[in-house]
Amino acid sequence: MTSAKLAAAALAVACLAAAGPAAAQSAPPVGFWATDDGSERLLVSDNGHCMFTNGQGQVFSSGRCSWNASSRGGILTVMSEQNYRPAPIYYNVVWINPLTISVQGDVFRKRAG
Repeated sequence: MTSAKLAAAALAVACLAAAGPAAAQSAPPVGFWATDDGSERLLVSDNGHCMFTNGQGQVFSSGRCSWNASSRGGILTVMSEQNYRPAPIYYNVVWINPLTISVQGDVFRKRAG
């Protein structure tokens, strides 16, 4: 092996080592979630439908949804049907632990039902 090829191989190995292992992708927050005071509620169904409401049941957004995962959470996109025509609404979700998430900075806990 020539010294140029050896140097190129060493550089490739160094770059791979510096990159480290690939980050795991977070699962979508499927289930029923609510803030501690119940003022905000989020339902993420495993069939691809989501609904975000206030404590009185007024719908902020609902419709088909998708999940764009990151290492600690992801972006939940709801194609909201509450507008004149469907439009995407984006929610930043961060996993805190298996029963707690943050949505746009507000803490939600997993609820039964």
